Amino acid sequence: MTRTIPPFAVLATGALLLSACVLNPVAEPPRAALPAAWDTPTAGAGQWPDATWWQGFGNAELNALIAEAEANNRDLAAAVARIEQAEAAARAAAAALLPTLGASGGTSRSWAPNAPGRGASVASSYQGTLQVGYEVDLFGRNAATASAARSRLEANAYDLEAVALTLRADVAATFFQLLSARDRLRLAGETLRIAEEVLALLERQVQIGLASDLELAQQRSSVASQRASVTSLQQAERQSLDALAVLLGRAPQGFAVRSRSLDELTLAPVTAGLPSELLTRRPDVRAAEADLRAAAADRAAARAARFPSLSLTARGGVQSAALGDLLNPASVLYNAAASLAAPLFEGGRLEAQEDQAAARAREVAQAYHATVLTALRDTEDALSATTNTEGQRRFAREAQEQAAEALRIVNARFRTGTVPFLNVLDAQRTVFQANDAVVQATLARFNAQVSLYKALGGGWDGRVPEVSPPPSTAARPG
Repeated sequence: MTRTIPPFAVLATGALLLSACVLNPVAEPPRAALPAAWDTPTAGAGQWPDATWWQGFGNAELNALIAEAEANNRDLAAAVARIEQAEAAARAAAAALLPTLGASGGTSRSWAPNAPGRGASVASSYQGTLQVGYEVDLFGRNAATASAARSRLEANAYDLEAVALTLRADVAATFFQLLSARDRLRLAGETLRIAEEVLALLERQVQIGLASDLELAQQRSSVASQRASVTSLQQAERQSLDALAVLLGRAPQGFAVRSRSLDELTLAPVTAGLPSELLTRRPDVRAAEADLRAAAADRAAARAARFPSLSLTARGGVQSAALGDLLNPASVLYNAAASLAAPLFEGGRLEAQEDQAAARAREVAQAYHATVLTALRDTEDALSATTNTEGQRRFAREAQEQAAEALRIVNARFRTGTVPFLNVLDAQRTVFQANDAVVQATLARFNAQVSLYKALGGGWDGRVPEVSPPPSTAARPG
């Protein structure tokens, strides 16, 4: 017995085979030239940043603050929403590679007048139709568009990791800024106390004629200046506290931090590994690579749009004048069609779109290389800072100790009348500056460590967690 193969099946099979043979190459991003090693050496005992690098500072409150920021920060939530948008766009683009299926049904009724006096004739019609359509991706346009959408989804996922990394670093840096303001306030208060003691001594000496009004005015001016500095530091503390609250996604009002000093923290050595590892460890570099792939796929899609497209459709259904006859085989009808469409004249629109996509690909390539260079610069700067700030803090501490000793000696000699009061003023200013320099150097040391963690990708291993859509968007028709 001979069975005839429907023409539509032949067309569909041939089209699928043809589309399977069409190549849609999307070039991999070029690898940037990287140095073999860093210019600034690192301690061999250090470790590559852990994924929870902030715990190395040994402060439980900082750990809790970062956990709260990860749960409530608005920028991070917005990045998650961007991933969900990109995921939906990728699903929509991939749908073009699949057949479409549609259904329709309807009924109609018509009236026609009969001969005079015989009323009207009523005719009813019922129909139901299923339609299958498929666009054969002859030159890979749909596949390239879907590939671009997937790459953009990857880029958004990497961007989420970059936002999270920046958030953790900002929380840590703001926390350190707050503690440094409190350290500076404490030292400024101690210096002010000494200055006020000297002022009280001068006031007694003026009363008995042992000091001049000029010396008294000079000391009063110094005390007022130091009180102004205390007020300024109090404002800096308030601003750091408010900034930290906003990073945590909460209002500043009523927010408080218990930690009081940078001296409560510890520092662990970190090694930078090899420059080549930045290509996989930095989420911004990975995002730039994904953008490169998306741009290459867009260019392939723009080129494929200039070639013919083949669409296949098949329609089957039933139609009857009586609803009960719809299941009658005689009511069944079907047809199949294939159409080939090719752009002949578009006024240069398609060529211009391809040129635009090519220029965009070149732009993204330059952005990728710029991102790699920025990663190298960030790491080298942070490595240099971790080395130099340690020396800066050590020398600042030595200067602080000598300035405090000098002030003690000058105060003792001034009380005995062996040195002029101008020496006391100079010693006070030196102590105030030395105290502030120590705190600033300590803060710079912690900030350098945070910058190094951030420059190295914050311990990220290159894997991106799956972002599930909200329950309200799952499994909808269409």
